[in-house]
Amino acid sequence: MKAKIFFSFMLLYCMSDFAQVQLTNGPELDNDRDNKMNRMLGGDDNSFYCYRIRSKGKGTSFNVEKYNKKTLKAEFSKEVNLSEEGQTKIEDVEYAAGNVFIFRREYDKKADKMTLFFQTVSSAGVVANDLKEICSISADHYEFVDFDIFPNPSQTKFIIKASHKANKEDSYKTDFILMDATAMKKVWTKTVPMKLHSNGINFGAVALSALFGGGVRGEAEGVGFLGLYVDDKDNIYWGYNGLAKTATEKEKRYRLYLYTLNAADQKEKQLECLFDDDYLVSDIEFSKTTDNEVVMGGFLKDVIERKGRDLVKCGIFSFKINVSSNTVTSKAFKFFDDAMLTALESNARRSRWFRYKLDYIIPVGDATYYVGEQYSETWVQNTNNSYGSFGGANNGYWAYEYMDVIIGKLNAKGEFEWIKNSPLRNAMQLNNGAPSHVFKQYIALATSKNLYILNDDHPKNIERYAKADFEPSDLKTVRGIHGSNFVCNVVALSDGKVTNRVVLMKNEDYCFAPIQERNPSFIPPSDCEIFVQGKNNEIYIYTEDRGRDRFGMIKFD
Repeated sequence: MKAKIFFSFMLLYCMSDFAQVQLTNGPELDNDRDNKMNRMLGGDDNSFYCYRIRSKGKGTSFNVEKYNKKTLKAEFSKEVNLSEEGQTKIEDVEYAAGNVFIFRREYDKKADKMTLFFQTVSSAGVVANDLKEICSISADHYEFVDFDIFPNPSQTKFIIKASHKANKEDSYKTDFILMDATAMKKVWTKTVPMKLHSNGINFGAVALSALFGGGVRGEAEGVGFLGLYVDDKDNIYWGYNGLAKTATEKEKRYRLYLYTLNAADQKEKQLECLFDDDYLVSDIEFSKTTDNEVVMGGFLKDVIERKGRDLVKCGIFSFKINVSSNTVTSKAFKFFDDAMLTALESNARRSRWFRYKLDYIIPVGDATYYVGEQYSETWVQNTNNSYGSFGGANNGYWAYEYMDVIIGKLNAKGEFEWIKNSPLRNAMQLNNGAPSHVFKQYIALATSKNLYILNDDHPKNIERYAKADFEPSDLKTVRGIHGSNFVCNVVALSDGKVTNRVVLMKNEDYCFAPIQERNPSFIPPSDCEIFVQGKNNEIYIYTEDRGRDRFGMIKFD
C-alpha cells in the first residue's frame, strides 16, 4: 500500500504545474481529417507555417498553412497545384525571408533531363503559380540526380546541392548553387568532382542480406557524404567518410574528412580529421562559433572482429577548425564506459548492432552540449512471401528500436566533461514499402538553467524512475502512441543528471506524434524538426487524434 501511495504522489507531483515547464493547448482545428500534417516550418515572431498533404479521394493535394502563435489558429490554408502530378515531385519545403519555398523536380524521360524549380507562398497567402527554374541537368536515369536544400542560419539564402552524372559510365560531380531567398535568384554555381548523395540505401541489396543472413545495414555503407552546413558568409562545409589505406575486405577502416568551399574560392579544401585510430562516423552536425571557426561533431564507432568476442568502441567527438588556415585547432573525443553502456542496455554483443545519430549542438554559456540518439535498424523479411515477390513492397519491413537520448558536455577547456543518457524506449516499423528512414523521436532545447528532453514515454516508467537503483532493462517500450505519456525530462547543465520528469500530457486523445506523415510517398526528411522555436524560451508542437488536430505552446524557464 505504501508503494502505491508513494507512486500516486510522484505522479501528481510530476503532472503538477511546474514553474520550470508548462504546456498550453490551443483550440481544436477545423481541418479535413485526410489533410495530413507533413512538417512544421519556421516563421516570424507572430506566426509559423506548416506543410500538409491530402492523399485520399481525387488525386493528391499539397497545402501550405499559416498559424498565429498567440491564438494557435489558422490564418490561411493555400493549395499548391502541381501541373504534371505524375512527373513533378516536391523535393523540399522551406521557410526563408518571409516566404515558404516549395522546391520541385521534374524528370523528362524523352529528353533525359532533370529540372529543379521553385515556387513560393507569401506571408499574405499569395501562391506564385509560375515555376522558376533553378537548374537543368542531363541524366539518362532518374536516380543519377540527387538534390538537397540547405538554408543558412539567418534563413536568407539557400545552398542547393545537386549531385549527378549523365549516364552509368560517367563520373559523379556535385554542383553547389547559392540562391538568394530575398531576391529569389541564383547568385553563383560551383562544382566539385565528388559524389555527395544523401545517405540512402540499396533496398534490394539489404533485402538479399536479410534473406541470407544479417538483416542490419552493413557498416561498409558508411563511406560517403555525411552532412553539410552553409554559414551566413556563404561558406560551405561538408563531412565525408573515406576508406582508410589500411582497410581490407574483411576489416573496414575509415577516415573522416572536412571539406570547405569558401565563398571567394572556386576549389574546395580538404582537411583530414584524425582520431587515435580509424573509426566509423555515420552522422555529423555543425556549429559556427565565430566567423573564423567552425565546429564539427558526432558519434564514432569501431567494431573489431575477433574470434570468441568482437570488440566494440562507441563514443562522441568534436573538432574545432580554423577556417582561414584550414587546420584543426582542438579536438576531443570520449568513449562510452561500462557504466554508460549498462545504462544504454548496450553490452559488448548488443552494441555491435546499435547506431548513433547526432541531432543537436547546443551552446550554453561557456559550454556546449551534444545531443543525439541510439537506435537499431533491422530489415525484417516476411516469411510467407514467395521468391517471385522478392523486393516487392510487401516483402518485408523496416523495424526500429530507439533506445535513449545521449548527451555529452564539452566544457570551456575543450574536453568532454561527461556523457549521460536520458531514457527513451520507442519501437516502430515502416510498412508498405517505405524506405529506410530514421526519425527523430524527441525534442531537445536548452535555457540558461537547464537542458530539456521531451519525448513519449510508457506510463509505467514513471514508477520505475522513482527508484534510485532501477534497472534500464525494467523500462517499458512505447509501441503505440495512444496510451503513452508526453514527458519533459529536465537535465542539469552541470552534471547531466535528470533532476525532474514532468508529464506534460497523457496521450489519451490528442497525442504528440514524432512521425507526422507515414505515407512512404511523402515521408519528410529525417532532419525535419518536429517543433517550431518561439521567443522567450517557448516552442510550439503539433498534436493529433485520428485526424483531429491542434497545436500547443510549451513555456520553459
